[in-house]
Amino acid sequence: MPTGLALGLDPVLIWLATIAGGILGVGVVAVGGDRLRTWFLRRRGRSIISGEGRLYRLWLRYGVVGWGLLSPLIVAAAMGTAIGIALGAPRRLLFLSMSAGVVLWTTIVVGAAVLGIHAFEQLR
Repeated sequence: MPTGLALGLDPVLIWLATIAGGILGVGVVAVGGDRLRTWFLRRRGRSIISGEGRLYRLWLRYGVVGWGLLSPLIVAAAMGTAIGIALGAPRRLLFLSMSAGVVLWTTIVVGAAVLGIHAFEQLR
C-alpha cells in the first residue's frame, strides 16, 4: 500500500486492491479451516485456546465480531481468521466480521496515508 501511494497510483485503486487481497486471504483460510486448525494448534500449541494466551482473553472479551474488527490491525486478516477458526468461531460470522475489519482498517490506513501525503506536500 505505501509503495503504491509513493509511486502515485490512484488511492481508490490501492484501496480496492488491498481489500480484495485481504478478503481473498480470509476466504481461503476460512474454506481450509479444519486442516488449518490442526496445523495452527500443532504449531502454536494449545495455549491459545486453553485460556492462557492474550489472544484468548481478547476473544473472550470481544467475541467473534470484535475479533473480526480488531485482528486485521493486530495480526493481519488471514492469520486472524486462522486464530478465529482455532478458537472455534462459526466460519460464516467470522468471514463477515473479518471482511468488515479489512474494509475498516484499509479505509483508515489509506485515508490517513493520503491525508499525510497531502499535508506533507502542503508543507513543501
